[in-house]
Amino acid sequence: MEELDKLKRDWQRNDSLFPKFSEADLYKMLHKKSSSIVKWILIISILEFAFWLLISFCMRGSNANRQLENLDIQYITTPMTIIGYLIILYFFYRFYINYRKITATDNVKKLMATILNTRKAVNQYIIVNIVWIIISCIVIFTIYFYKDERLNEALHQSEKNGTETTFYLIYIIGTVISLAAFIGIIWGFYKLIYGILLKRLHRNYNELKKIDF
Repeated sequence: MEELDKLKRDWQRNDSLFPKFSEADLYKMLHKKSSSIVKWILIISILEFAFWLLISFCMRGSNANRQLENLDIQYITTPMTIIGYLIILYFFYRFYINYRKITATDNVKKLMATILNTRKAVNQYIIVNIVWIIISCIVIFTIYFYKDERLNEALHQSEKNGTETTFYLIYIIGTVISLAAFIGIIWGFYKLIYGILLKRLHRNYNELKKIDF
């Protein structure tokens, strides 16, 4: 935004030593900045999709993946994985449409509307992804609890020892802590990467409101 701030200062200055810039010049600058930001949102969403595909590929031979395969719950995990990818692809499409709109528009109001739509789409993307991750983890942890032989043996042993309540508490608390830590990392990543871009878009939006054609 340094280039834009300089342009604004020069535009507002009456000193003859500096050239005067019109509102049209400011609009072009804001349009260029906004288009670049939306393009980066699009690029990041593509990279994220590629990242999860890579993680899925790398996890195929892991102990955790083999344990899930031994539980024979592919009829649950496969649809959940597909839904997760479809969510990313859906928002990727929305980001692409917004990018096309923002690069083609030549109107202040349309540009402002596209910026608002982009910010709304990104916020929805973050919320939907977080909610889906929570749902997926709860489903996996629940199935794992009832189907894993070692856990069942530990549960039966705790019932014999009269420590069944303690066993449940340890498992639930451990699950909640693990889930909270994982969600915290994902949330922090989204807020850091997308949050920076959204702040810049919001700044551009506020500057556009000051332009009166």
